Amino acid sequence: MSSDTQNPPNPKEEEEEEEEQQPEAANNDNNNAGSISKKAAKKEAAKQQKLHSKAAAASLSSATSPDPLAAHYGDVPLEELQSKAVTGRQWTEVGSLTEELRDRTVLVRGRVQTVRAVSKKMAFLIVREKGLTVQCVLSVCPDVVSLGMVKFATGLSRESYVDVEGTVYVPDSPIKGASQQVEIQVRKVYCVSKAVPTLPINIEDAARSEVEIDKALQLCDFDELYSCAYWLLNCLSILFFDGCRLENSLFVSIRILV
Repeated sequence: MSSDTQNPPNPKEEEEEEEEQQPEAANNDNNNAGSISKKAAKKEAAKQQKLHSKAAAASLSSATSPDPLAAHYGDVPLEELQSKAVTGRQWTEVGSLTEELRDRTVLVRGRVQTVRAVSKKMAFLIVREKGLTVQCVLSVCPDVVSLGMVKFATGLSRESYVDVEGTVYVPDSPIKGASQQVEIQVRKVYCVSKAVPTLPINIEDAARSEVEIDKALQLCDFDELYSCAYWLLNCLSILFFDGCRLENSLFVSIRILV
């Protein structure tokens, strides 16, 4: 045999070569998949950024653009509060708001007792007049109520004097937060006199009875020192009132003698 004769292939060497080629192919597939996923992630991020930019631009344009309903809300200028000729507007008292006025347009004036914002597009006002209250609803509606009007209403301080114009609506469920069982769907709201943001006392506190105050005090967990101080203050109050009665009786007796 000559030296040029080729040796037969070794099966073990072929298997080793195939095993070496398989991991290389798997690595190539993983690299391709990783590059595709990275491209998709970058594409999705760019899409989200574009949507965010559009939303920010839309909100900025809506905030800077003039409100077509700006004349339907705001603070009443001082010159408008001066004496003028009768305008012919008819005012309705809060106590007169009943189901008989359903779907009628009314104009009321009173103090803001409660302000509650449900969202940017909806808010509730409780307006009080002569101890009676009515619920006023502001809900964003094209050509009726704007976002600016809702924002203005939620910024009103409690006990501010306001004019509210709207349509009387009778809800299906009873209204627990107001004396009148109808509500006003607000179309216009103006602040006549704005109250300070922080008042020394609220109408809810002033309306509490002595029974409610005593009950609240009983529910509190007082320490011994505070309980003694409260007892002493109560005794001094009784002595003060007794002294006032005695002084008044002496004053009356002196006047009779004179």
